[in-house]
Amino acid sequence: MTPDCKGTYEDAGEYNGKRSYQLVGNGWFIWWDPEGNWAISTERGNVGANFWVLFDPEIAGTYSAGGDAEGDAIVTGI
Repeated sequence: MTPDCKGTYEDAGEYNGKRSYQLVGNGWFIWWDPEGNWAISTERGNVGANFWVLFDPEIAGTYSAGGDAEGDAIVTGI
């Protein structure tokens, strides 16, 4: 997957009514978009040029690449 957003995520507080998470030692976030999907991006609320999305209310699953990102991102649990 490019860019690399792999690693351990820690709680980064509530965002849009659900918990958000930040990659330890890096700027990647997993956050809930009120339009009904989870997103992985470098900024909460803005997917930017590289991102992954999961159209599911559950955070765990396979996120599809968007923008200039490549490959799938898999979240196994938080």
